[in-house]
Amino acid sequence: MSFVLETTPRFSVVCVARRQLTPAPPPLSEAEGNPKLYLRLRSLFAERGVAYSELFHEATLTSEASVEARIAGGWTDTTLSSGAKAMLMRRSKAKDGDASYALCVLAADRKLDWKRLKKHVAKDLRLATQEEVFDASRCLPGAVPPFGSQFFLAPPIRTFMDTSLAHREWINFNCGLRTRSVRMRLETYLALEAPTTVEISSQA
Repeated sequence: MSFVLETTPRFSVVCVARRQLTPAPPPLSEAEGNPKLYLRLRSLFAERGVAYSELFHEATLTSEASVEARIAGGWTDTTLSSGAKAMLMRRSKAKDGDASYALCVLAADRKLDWKRLKKHVAKDLRLATQEEVFDASRCLPGAVPPFGSQFFLAPPIRTFMDTSLAHREWINFNCGLRTRSVRMRLETYLALEAPTTVEISSQA
């Protein structure tokens, strides 16, 4: 099996075959932001020998902009519902020894349902601030990937995946940078992250 690296003036696509060496993506630039989590995830994918595709594109801040960039980059079947939107939450009343954070992952065409979230995860959750997100993940808003276990906090952050993604064949997400998207099979993601599946969203 082999990989394919396709380039255009704005985009580069890396298609990675299972258990094959991953080709080098376009060089990182300072303008892309802190690459620490992106590099950690790429190392995880290589270590586990998983199949995935990576897309280099213009910086995107919203899920809608990410869909447009992915389609323009050649992922023409990308939809908003295939996007795995990751939202970092923080507990306001966590006691010593309790997990202070939780990562919630839902389809990008859905919205977080606070009533369900507090019922299934914790009652004292709030959205993490931009500073807290960066401290935990080294990511800018819009770049957070659905891998709480790989963030830079101890104990590892637990990930909760909404049922809106449970029947997807593929998911897409920004991989720690606003300029790098990853597509992988849902079953691959589940094997890597082992999130807890709960119903925490409602129709947007």
